[in-house]
Amino acid sequence: MSRLAVPEGIVRFTHALVEDASLRAWFFSLERLPDSTRRAAFAQMAEQMSAGREDPELTTAAFSLIRPEVYDAVRKSVVERCGL
Repeated sequence: MSRLAVPEGIVRFTHALVEDASLRAWFFSLERLPDSTRRAAFAQMAEQMSAGREDPELTTAAFSLIRPEVYDAVRKSVVERCGL
């Protein structure tokens, strides 16, 4: 079975969530939001990052979190890595 390559921005974003408890708490707080509200929050974050000319890989990662399957995969990875 072949594995899809995970974009570097997602890897770095996930690592930041594992390392930073306050960022992780913010990320997990989004889980309680309706899907549409959570997607809007990630879209807004990505737009602000793009406007601020922040790291393009992280901006793309933020935008990709709009997709529920990406959000769920990152969430599961953080849970696993943090032993939650």
